[in-house]
Amino acid sequence: MGCHDIVDGNHRLTLGLIWTIILRFQDIIVDCDDNKEKRSAKDALLLWCQMKTAGYPNVNIRNFSTSWRDGMAFNALIHKHRPDLIDFDKLKKSNAHHNLQDAFNLAEQHLGITKLLDPEDISVDQPDDKSVITYVVTYYHYFSKMKALKVEGKRIGKVLENAIETEKMVEKYESLASDLLEWIEQTIIILNNRKFANALLGVQQQLQAFNTYRTAEKPPK
Repeated sequence: MGCHDIVDGNHRLTLGLIWTIILRFQDIIVDCDDNKEKRSAKDALLLWCQMKTAGYPNVNIRNFSTSWRDGMAFNALIHKHRPDLIDFDKLKKSNAHHNLQDAFNLAEQHLGITKLLDPEDISVDQPDDKSVITYVVTYYHYFSKMKALKVEGKRIGKVLENAIETEKMVEKYESLASDLLEWIEQTIIILNNRKFANALLGVQQQLQAFNTYRTAEKPPK
């Protein structure tokens, strides 16, 4: 493609260039064991779709074209993250139009994902892979953001839990400190007002009282 193609208004090549630029700057991160291997945005998105739909019956994503024609893959992606929206077991692979229509409507109504495609665009012999990628990318970004919000929510919850626990500890400390100060004041008054006995029995009683104070009354404070 050259500058003259844009100047001449070649829509096909211009749109292709724009799509390539968009895909080039898509930030797609896939959590997997093989972190060293570099993948293009397209390959990373494909791997993400495969990982999220693994184990779903009648879903085998190998590309961004024919693997999406029956609508099962779209529904599997939604069900993986929002199982409350879809009864996946009731879906039939043979009912492609219904599957696609439901997935697109659910994504728009409950997830806020703009309906970029119609069932008629996908239920054909060879769906346009660029169109499918553009639409699936919106799923990726939505669910990635949802995951990030959940993680952030857990972190905030942990912080609040720690804050509440700290508040309880502070209240307990203040209560114990208040009781201790009150006990110290009372004990000082008692000790200042004490009179030492002159008789042996009195001395023994005072010694017993002191031992009780030293071993039983003072340690808990």
